[in-house]
Amino acid sequence: MIRQAKTQPIGVIGEIGAWDAMTPDERKVFRAVAKAHRATNLAIVTHTNFGKGALEQLDVLELAGVKAGRIAIGHLGGLNDDDATPKAIARRGAFVGFDRQGGPGDTRQVKMVMAMLDAGHAANLLFSSDLSTGGSQLKRNGGPGYSKTLTVFMPKLREAGVDEKTLHGIMVDNPRRLLAFMPKH
Repeated sequence: MIRQAKTQPIGVIGEIGAWDAMTPDERKVFRAVAKAHRATNLAIVTHTNFGKGALEQLDVLELAGVKAGRIAIGHLGGLNDDDATPKAIARRGAFVGFDRQGGPGDTRQVKMVMAMLDAGHAANLLFSSDLSTGGSQLKRNGGPGYSKTLTVFMPKLREAGVDEKTLHGIMVDNPRRLLAFMPKH
């Protein structure tokens, strides 16, 4: 990973995943990712099974020397109304990834995003479409396409009362802050 990061135009290490509870091999991979991060200063984006094991992922990375502000824990919008885990991750300074907006789960995700905003965690939120490339979600197949976070989910947040400054912070400033780094050579 270090060699690849130093020889190719890579901007982030990810999507490093674990399914539910981490296996010993997954912990080993997370520690290796932390080592690569310490050598390169690249941000880390993780994969969870809809939020399961999210705190354990953050624990392993932090114990291995990664600052929480360089970590984005992914797929937390699938926690089915558990807003305690995303809030705990945000309180520790990591980014909270919500994705797969633009569909039937939006009502639940809007509620979770509003809870995060009410708790003062706007600076820790990241949104993405997490769209598969071969499915019905693609525009060419009649779906909302890759832009569905902007074209479908953002209007729902506006309708729920989220102002433009907050949305700009989430959609522009937060990813910029996560991805900005000084490379280590």
